[in-house]
Parts: sequence; C-alpha cells; structure tokens
Amino acid sequence: MVIDTRRGPTFTVRGTEILKLAGGDEVQVRLTTPAIDRLAPYLRECGQVQACPDPAWVAVRMDAEPDLDLLFALTSVAIKEHVA
Repeated sequence: MVIDTRRGPTFTVRGTEILKLAGGDEVQVRLTTPAIDRLAPYLRECGQVQACPDPAWVAVRMDAEPDLDLLFALTSVAIKEHVA
C-alpha cells in the first residue's frame, strides 16, 4: 500500500513501512537486519547501496536505469521479509 506522509510517499506491507523516498536520488528500503546480514557480501560490493543509521534499512542511490532493477530486487526481498 502506498501512503502519502509528511515526508513523502512510502510503501507499506501489512502496516510496516518498507520503502521510502529519502530525497534527491535516494530511496531507502527496510530489508531487516537478518536479510542485510545474508546479503552483506553482495551489498558491500554494490556502490549503489549504503548502510543507514537504522540497521534494518539500506539506502539505494538511483543514478541510472539498472539501479531500478536493483531497487525492484531489494523491494522484493523486503516484501518477503515482512510477509509471513
């Protein structure tokens, strides 16, 4: 579900915010800490993904069309992490 908040639109799954616009060319994705730990070797190699202060979130810099594919993949992981 997409919700329009004071900070801008967010995407939620079962009431949990999993995707939000962080401003400029950055989107933040709530993957959960266990998912980030599993994906850590790949995320470290990806220059488009950065850690966020909250360890359950990552920031994805959107510079080019392939970044959209990365965002879709990470959003899919986030959805799976938040749906029983």
